[in-house]
Amino acid sequence: MPTTLESVVMQYLRSGSPAQRTREEYATTLRKWERWGGAVPLERLGRKQIREFLDWVHEDAVSREATNPGRIANKVRSHLRAVLSWAWEHDLVDALPRFPRIKPQRDVAGRHYLTKPELNALYFATHQMRRPRGWRSPWPVGRYWRCALVVFFNYGVDTGTVWKTLPFHEPIRWRHVSWGRQSPDREIKEQCPWGWLYYRRVKTGKAFWRPMNRTVRLHLKSIRPEQEDSNARVFDGGGSRPNNRFHQVCKFAGVAPKRSNHTGEQRPWVLKDLRKTCATYYDEHVPESSVEILGHSAGGITYRHYAHRAPLAFRAILSVPQPSAFKALAQGFEDRCPCCRRVFNESDV
Repeated sequence: MPTTLESVVMQYLRSGSPAQRTREEYATTLRKWERWGGAVPLERLGRKQIREFLDWVHEDAVSREATNPGRIANKVRSHLRAVLSWAWEHDLVDALPRFPRIKPQRDVAGRHYLTKPELNALYFATHQMRRPRGWRSPWPVGRYWRCALVVFFNYGVDTGTVWKTLPFHEPIRWRHVSWGRQSPDREIKEQCPWGWLYYRRVKTGKAFWRPMNRTVRLHLKSIRPEQEDSNARVFDGGGSRPNNRFHQVCKFAGVAPKRSNHTGEQRPWVLKDLRKTCATYYDEHVPESSVEILGHSAGGITYRHYAHRAPLAFRAILSVPQPSAFKALAQGFEDRCPCCRRVFNESDV
């Protein structure tokens, strides 16, 4: 019995835990396949049929006056490649067909990462954050946000991992922080002099024990309570809508909104952009390290059987250059700029 693309896509999506938006995108690709008349079984699907289908997707996008038809066709191409690679790895097809070249597209996303001068400005702008109503912590709210910025930059964690905003989020708790050299995960052979941090990815559910560098350790110690409750959350001050507070910090810091290169539309920075910032600087420092550090899903055999990914992440985390503002605690003070010694006083409001 011939294998249809629809059946393989369903098996592929069931094999993982893709987000709802990802499922919708694959469903859109299947609808385009049906409109094209995709009656070709996977056993007979070759480069010629794939090229004809992608050409049809491109022409259909042009006829609908889409703003970026090349990007639409390339998105469909990436879906087909992921599904066929998975089918080949699971012996559903004998050979992986060659794919045509990607089509020219216009990159309209603009810059989606924050520069180090902007990170420095955000770090010191947290001193201007107002005390939330009913705040009972002995530390000012800005100190928690400075620690959160350091964790976002070094690990690219999800917003729900730092501040639990939805019921299914698992936030970092004090029992997830290990101050010893040996990792609680006995499969990790490396020893870290600064300790280890545990977190779980929201999207994929993957769990990680990551080494802490000196900057992360000092910032976590700065918010460590005297009477530590292992079940208590590490980070406070996020509220139910941490992105709204992040917008205020951006305003205090004078960080301009991001702008689309195509439409010129301005959009405010969100905490997820710190994850993209993390990926940008890690790949710049140690190529391919962000795939492991951010916990991305990877469908390739080479990635899954490459045994040196964890040591690669270990080396990258302990050596990635930090923004200059993050070094304030390491130099023995918190409220001064390490470069110019400018004093930043906490807001008493």
